[in-house]
Amino acid sequence: MESHRYSVGETVRFVKASQSGGIGGTPAGNFRVVSRLPNYEGSNQYRVQSITDGHERVVTEGEIALQGSA
Repeated sequence: MESHRYSVGETVRFVKASQSGGIGGTPAGNFRVVSRLPNYEGSNQYRVQSITDGHERVVTEGEIALQGSA
């Protein structure tokens, strides 16, 4: 199992839509990493909070990238 790539407090953005099929899809904007969650089915997970509206969601490491990275 690999260690988490992102730290609590870092600002990230979505790079691909969630496969969860949530209502309204994946929102645009920046998110702050609130906590690191256990590995699930081979992927590290995070709880992130929208900087815009404060909503929180759980994402996998492959769905996010550091804000400002390509």
